[in-house]
Amino acid sequence: MEAEPAAAVGSPAWRRRLSKLGPEGIKFGAGIVLIAIVLFGQDLVGMAGAGNRLDPALRGSTTPRNVVVVLDFTPERFHSERLAQFGVFAGRDGTVNRIRLRMVSPDNLRRLANLVWVARVEPMRWRS
Repeated sequence: MEAEPAAAVGSPAWRRRLSKLGPEGIKFGAGIVLIAIVLFGQDLVGMAGAGNRLDPALRGSTTPRNVVVVLDFTPERFHSERLAQFGVFAGRDGTVNRIRLRMVSPDNLRRLANLVWVARVEPMRWRS
């Protein structure tokens, strides 16, 4: 028994396979797709935009860095606690939506940039 070759979406062979599932099979498949979107959608959107969120000065980092995480909204306690998992929480940087983190590892820099609710990750500037 040989397996059928993969059919292109929209081709007659693909439509024949889809019609074999019947209405209940199609509903089941759509449900699986919706569950996958709910579970992984936010992570996928975060990864897609991560390159724009991480400051170019931080992209090639090989040592822990001190950073400012910028949010587009006023953070709640949850957000501050979640950000503290990536580095040492060091307070606010001027406004409420700019959070300082110290000793953020290179891996955690990338993870921070993957969070969909983080607007930017910038290097911390020392004020005189």
